Amino acid sequence: MPLFTDLSDAELALIAENVSRAYFENGALIFAEGDVCRELFVVEEGTVKVFKSASNGRQQLLGIERKGSSLAEVAAFDGGRYPVSAEATSSTTLLRLSADSFRKTCLKNPEMALKVFKVLAHRLRHLVGLVEELSFSTVRVRLIAYLLRLAEENGQRTPQGIHFQLNENNEELAVRLGTVRELISRNLGRLHGDRLIEMNKRTVNIPNLDILRDEIGRSL
Repeated sequence: MPLFTDLSDAELALIAENVSRAYFENGALIFAEGDVCRELFVVEEGTVKVFKSASNGRQQLLGIERKGSSLAEVAAFDGGRYPVSAEATSSTTLLRLSADSFRKTCLKNPEMALKVFKVLAHRLRHLVGLVEELSFSTVRVRLIAYLLRLAEENGQRTPQGIHFQLNENNEELAVRLGTVRELISRNLGRLHGDRLIEMNKRTVNIPNLDILRDEIGRSL
């Protein structure tokens, strides 16, 4: 777990004395934006969706946290409220450490405090990039960029192109890309109609990555 890698066995033992486990089923709310933060969480198993909600019910996905990732460092560090909400997206086991114990450990271990700052800096860079995407690019561009990333990370090359599974439905894609389901459906249909992608249910094939990348420049 990145936050604790430089601690001695004795220091880890002290932390472990105050740690408990919590279990959440798929879809369970772990904490809600605005709640008072009393605990720091670390994902032991499973996946957690971190998101912001608007008054009209729309959500903006900020990230998916997996094994080893920590949650709520900001609120636990400053004793404030959760700035985001977190929801289990699979059967999930979390380690819980009280915010008070976490702050005391950081005061006694400057190296751990520096690790917290590094985690927060990484999240800040991610959020700046997200703001840039939402502010300066269209839904089509954001969708193409996401499909290209999936192809590069998970795609399998075949004579027909690179194919991969699109594991999110259109509603989930809309949350991730900061839009609505109808626009995701429309843009997937147009990309398919323009032969930039081929879709069979939730399997996507990209015949030519370079042509699809060039489409980003033409769509800006």
